[in-house]
Amino acid sequence: MIYTDIKHFSHGHNLKLLCDKTPYKCDGCKEPGWGPRYRCEDCNFDLHKECALYSSSMSHPFYKNRSFEFLESPITYNRYCNACGRDILGFVYHCYATGHDLHPLCANLPCTLQADGVELRLHDKLSSKCGKCRTRTLWGNVRGWSYRSSTGYEFYVSCVKKMAVENWEKKYFGEGEKNDLAMEITNPTNFQLTNIRGSNSGKGMISKCWKIAKVVISLLFSILTGDPIGVTTCLIGSLFS
Repeated sequence: MIYTDIKHFSHGHNLKLLCDKTPYKCDGCKEPGWGPRYRCEDCNFDLHKECALYSSSMSHPFYKNRSFEFLESPITYNRYCNACGRDILGFVYHCYATGHDLHPLCANLPCTLQADGVELRLHDKLSSKCGKCRTRTLWGNVRGWSYRSSTGYEFYVSCVKKMAVENWEKKYFGEGEKNDLAMEITNPTNFQLTNIRGSNSGKGMISKCWKIAKVVISLLFSILTGDPIGVTTCLIGSLFS
């Protein structure tokens, strides 16, 4: 069931479901968002769907027999999300037994996703170096979650989030005119893929790899930003052209 008008404890007015692709900052978890959100137009107040339609408690397959409680704010300062490694600044799911924290958006990431013959599976650790940052840990002992494709690509949830946020901030708050293409990737030379390397690879093979990688990144952007796959694919097309 899709709720188009809701009441939420964090705001005094009703929130209405808004579906557009303009970037926003969630006033619940303080993380960026794209696509559908619950919004109070008069107050410029936005919530991710996952923050608006929260559960008081939840479980996750990565933490068997554990329960995460929904909190309005972190239990202490300097908390980070165990999925993406970013700071916890607002709404959070916290496990008192293990001490783990998850952003509501990260807690609800799908375990599998498929499109154009490519399947992505969510993992709680990397099996190889991330295709973006080329490391196997986020920082310190923080491993972070990753998506692994059936075609061999693997990316940190953190890296895809960071790439989306950096391009959003650059386009929407910094350089150039504000527009709906706020998450367009503008620096493809910085995006290295672990499966595309070596001087012996033929042009045909590299071209095929880029096409597959485009599908993978499109899927990742779609699930991490809440943006429709079709829109996301269009926006990142310049990366692979």
